[in-house]
Amino acid sequence: MGMSEPLPSFEDNKENQVDFSGNTIKDLLHHLSLGIGPKQKENLLNDQGEISPMLFVWINGNPVSYSDRLNARLRNDDFIELFFASGG
Repeated sequence: MGMSEPLPSFEDNKENQVDFSGNTIKDLLHHLSLGIGPKQKENLLNDQGEISPMLFVWINGNPVSYSDRLNARLRNDDFIELFFASGG
């Protein structure tokens, strides 16, 4: 699974291959949160396990709607992009 990760804890915002057990965005974010500190984890998931409202998720170049983000299904060859909303 390819992924572009402009997240604070990922080196130089570069693309990384991620292998994890699971098949939803929620599974992926839980996997990513295991290797980061609590402050960075808050950028991905809140205490209730919901995706941060400031995090935008795209699968294969298509935005995932807010209501579908946690349970959006993934395939092995999907390209996932995670972006934080930035203030203007």
